[in-house]
Amino acid sequence: MGAREAPALIAAVLVLAGGPRLAQADEPAPPAADAPAELSGAAWFARPRLALSVGEASRSFKLRFFGFLEVDYLTDSTRSYDDAMGTSLVARTDTYENHHGRTQFSLRSTRLGFGFDSPTLGEVTPAAVLESDFAGSQASPPGSTEAVYFASPLFRIRHAYVKLKSPYVDLLMGHTFDVFGWQSFFDPTGLRNQLFSRNPQLRVSREFNPEGAVTIELAAAAVRPVQRDSGVPDGSAGLRVSFNGWQGIRTPGNERIQAMPLTLAVSGIVRQFKANAFAPPPTQSSNNATGWGVSFDTFLPIIPATNFIDRGNRLALMASFVKGTGIGDLISVTGGAQFPTLSNPAYTFPPPVYETANVDQGIVSFDAAGVLHTIDWTAFRIGLQYYLPSTGRWIFSANYTQAHSSNMAMLFPYGYVPGDLQHHVADTMRYADAKLTFDITPVVRVGVYSQYTQTVYLPTVDGDIDKPHNIRIAGQTIYLF
Repeated sequence: MGAREAPALIAAVLVLAGGPRLAQADEPAPPAADAPAELSGAAWFARPRLALSVGEASRSFKLRFFGFLEVDYLTDSTRSYDDAMGTSLVARTDTYENHHGRTQFSLRSTRLGFGFDSPTLGEVTPAAVLESDFAGSQASPPGSTEAVYFASPLFRIRHAYVKLKSPYVDLLMGHTFDVFGWQSFFDPTGLRNQLFSRNPQLRVSREFNPEGAVTIELAAAAVRPVQRDSGVPDGSAGLRVSFNGWQGIRTPGNERIQAMPLTLAVSGIVRQFKANAFAPPPTQSSNNATGWGVSFDTFLPIIPATNFIDRGNRLALMASFVKGTGIGDLISVTGGAQFPTLSNPAYTFPPPVYETANVDQGIVSFDAAGVLHTIDWTAFRIGLQYYLPSTGRWIFSANYTQAHSSNMAMLFPYGYVPGDLQHHVADTMRYADAKLTFDITPVVRVGVYSQYTQTVYLPTVDGDIDKPHNIRIAGQTIYLF
């Protein structure tokens, strides 16, 4: 290809969602489709996606670009959290951190994604998704400098998978949201106390009656094991039912507005633990335990919408209920649970240490007799999204979530990790938020929001129950592409 032909070719193929219709891999949060031609003139914000097409007709390939640049301005009433709250607990009221605030400016949530769509071969259509952000595993201050954490964040894989679609069954291979909770369909935004997990997996799914009044989807997956030493992958499966005649709209996190029908879903997970015996090394035996979880989720359009650009005066409700044991990593809740220290009746020095933990902290623990237990959790969420009249450029949302462990008090009867009187454990976490956003242009969205979090610590030996809270006030600027 000559130097003169190359620029012309690039200009020709850089189109906005052009070319023939191809089967696409589902993006992490399925995007709104391009606006139909007859509707695009009625909604200034309905714009096609950026895409690069190569080839002609049935032999064409398409590369889609999606993501957003996000700037967050955060002020907290305590020093409990980094820019992302994660599994952190609110600092106890008897600490210095509880009585002093923190302000942070961050762009670590910025995302960049690519969707790859390929022509069909026989009856199989391959596609792939690759999405990354700047929130990689990185020590926050004082584990690193302020400049490194905020100005040099780590780029990480968020989603990376291949999908083979056919008229009979779809096969997904790679790293993405779990089937447990149907997270890519409901609210994959990482709310506190709610399912939010992405893992390498091998998934098989089948959608029945996709163009009819009622669509049913079944899915099952073998997922990266919670503990590699367990020897078996986690197993998850789910059923999702959509009533296509009852449509609503939603905005998952900071993504594009999407149309979605009334949907009811149930899903579950089973996982195996084989933790090394609670004894000094060398390891002589293992303790087995089984974790499980079940999730019920719904999306209910209270004030329905015709399509995703029908935005004025629209209201939708999202709700979830999760119950299980050994699933703290999946709902980003640990309660501060850790493995206790070994008893030392002979007062040997140095004291014996349980050094052979081969499973992450906060999912399982040992009781006073050294018996392995999975940690129980029950969590629920209710959320609303309302698009104000008449254009829907103003969006108000609110959420309440709560998580509670029914056996944390049994595992930690004194309210703290044995051998570490300063490390207190909690069994209840509450969260509430309210957010107002405004679409300045089709690609620029600004918002303000407040988040309330409360941690209920277990009673200490003297009966003290601490219930500290944190209030976060934040502003946000988003550029969508």
